[in-house]
Amino acid sequence: MKKLYSYPITYIFYITLSFSFGISLSLKTRSIFLSYLFLIVAFILLILSLIFAFLNKPKIYLAIISCFFIGYGFTMARYYKIFQSPLSDFEGDIKGYRAKIIEYDGVVGFRDRYIAYVDMIYDGKNWHDYAGNIRIYHNSQKPIYLNDKITVYAKINLYKNIFTNYAEENIKNSLQNKMLFGVSSIYPYINFTVQKSDFQIIGFIKNYINEYGLYFRNIAKKSLGKFLNPINYSVAQGITIGDKSIIPKNINQYFIDAGISHILAISGLHISMVLYILFLALSFFPINFYKRILISTVITAAIYPAVTLFSVSIIRASIMAFCLLISYVFDKNRNSVNSLFLAALIILIIEPNSIREISFQFSFLATLGIILYYTIFDFYVLNKTVKNINNHFIKNLITKSAAFLFINLIALISILPLSVYHFSILNLTSIISNIFAVPLAFIILASSIITIITFQIFSPLSVYPASTVEFFTNILINLSEKFSDIKFLKYKISCNLYLAIFITFIIMTVGLIIRIKMNEKSESDI
Repeated sequence: MKKLYSYPITYIFYITLSFSFGISLSLKTRSIFLSYLFLIVAFILLILSLIFAFLNKPKIYLAIISCFFIGYGFTMARYYKIFQSPLSDFEGDIKGYRAKIIEYDGVVGFRDRYIAYVDMIYDGKNWHDYAGNIRIYHNSQKPIYLNDKITVYAKINLYKNIFTNYAEENIKNSLQNKMLFGVSSIYPYINFTVQKSDFQIIGFIKNYINEYGLYFRNIAKKSLGKFLNPINYSVAQGITIGDKSIIPKNINQYFIDAGISHILAISGLHISMVLYILFLALSFFPINFYKRILISTVITAAIYPAVTLFSVSIIRASIMAFCLLISYVFDKNRNSVNSLFLAALIILIIEPNSIREISFQFSFLATLGIILYYTIFDFYVLNKTVKNINNHFIKNLITKSAAFLFINLIALISILPLSVYHFSILNLTSIISNIFAVPLAFIILASSIITIITFQIFSPLSVYPASTVEFFTNILINLSEKFSDIKFLKYKISCNLYLAIFITFIIMTVGLIIRIKMNEKSESDI
């Protein structure tokens, strides 16, 4: 049993896995009876584990198993109304609804898009208890903010009525997996009311945070737009704050076909880039390594989510970054594996349905793959390759270049099975294109940040970093166009979910086993 808990695996690893299995089964079966039964079983197991702990005979596996049943019951309770009366079951026209704004979803067609949780609908005569998430397109003069509760007298177009043919069935199923059931528009002439929070202090803080996020976002747009031409500005804006609304369709398609569209969607990659930029900036000050990590993480987590208007992917990435920070600053072993699983547990407690979100799956698996395999690569390959090189500059150049290439490669391999499952295409072009695109995106992001800062200090000075942004965005656009034309590295492949999960499991298990063996070897050498 001792082997089961060998570094880098500890109890949080098994607790998160157990909780995740419970969530997955709940989302699949949606049984109210099982949820009650499982919560009773979880309670019994927890009581038993406490009794054994009191008798100095701890049975941690009882607590781990109980997390499976807790995950099931918790998910059923969290989405009870949606499971019982989903919007998709309603027959007839929806002419009004009551909803809570839960997520900002970017700008589409010059209109702000939000995700809202609907808990009641109006058919023109009566109100009904149906629930589910919808997309709201908003261009009314009256502002809305995250967590606002609104009552709107406008139509909801259900996706079951929009997507009706067989070819669109996958789109409808994908949206319903996100618990998205329809779409609504709030135009200037539409009547809607906003009910603020009962606690005025909380409402004030919430609105202040949203307003300051919009303020910084507008500063970024104004600073970048001053000296950049429209196309370069659209790409730079996408990379910096995640607003892709004005990127021309043909250029956006280049990025998709080249397999690098992720650099235009704010994600964990951008969080890591901003962290590294701040970390490098702080290296000019007399601050030690760990304090630099701490300061750069806190600044990034405090400002960047607000600038992206609290994008869900950024919130997830910030939680992951903060938990990984704990492993670096407070854990002598730097146990990043368990910190990542702790972050996943926190994310799933906040939003259990995240387990079905592609962005969560990809960011988690890519990070896990890098954590597991980079140490192996560094230990067995990199150190042995460069140990005989005496020139410090060449040694450092080879180390950094090899590390960057390997990180990109293992991140892509880690998400490959699920990527094939979700998109039914194996795009090997992305392996090559990302080698060039990620460094270019980093330079564009860093130069954009410098442009924004210098514009506030002395605006004429910002023309120089803006020129750098323009130069490298031109290179990025041209490269994406060239890579998008490569056809022989793209293959249509179908893969079912269980096979994708099995292959991913094998990839990660191999990495875990090698890491455990490495740790055992290092302990025996001491």
